[in-house]
Order: sequence, then C-alpha cells, then structure tokens
Amino acid sequence: MAIRNLSKKIISDFELSIRDRVDAVLELDAISYTNLGIDSTKAEKNKVKSDSKYLYKLIKGIDEPTGNLLLNHLDG
Repeated sequence: MAIRNLSKKIISDFELSIRDRVDAVLELDAISYTNLGIDSTKAEKNKVKSDSKYLYKLIKGIDEPTGNLLLNHLDG
C-alpha cells in the first residue's frame, strides 16, 4: 500500500515535469521488482504485478501514450 500512496503523491506533485513524475513512478516500479527474489511467493509476485498495473494507470492519466505502452506490455 505504501507504493500506491507514494505514487499518488508523486503524480500530484505539479512542481515536477510530466517526464520527471513518470520517471519517479517507474523507479518505484523497478524497486518493487528488484525486491523480488527466487524465494518470493506467488502472492508477492502477484502483488507486485498488481501494483505495476496501478502505477501504469496513474502514468496513463498524465502521459497517455506512455501509459498505454506500459499497460500493453504488462500483459504481453
């Protein structure tokens, strides 16, 4: 839940450019995947994927082409 709250704050920070907000949210996503390991449970992996989908939808709200690209590749 912390990632979702932090991502909302980042997306709402209008002092940052759209590109900077997208980069910051993608960095959160990368950190989530980096924290997964071979000992991660299926539930943990599904949670990270669910969080990614949420983050990509947030990105789509401020940068539609990038958000669509990310969402299309998530399921692909």
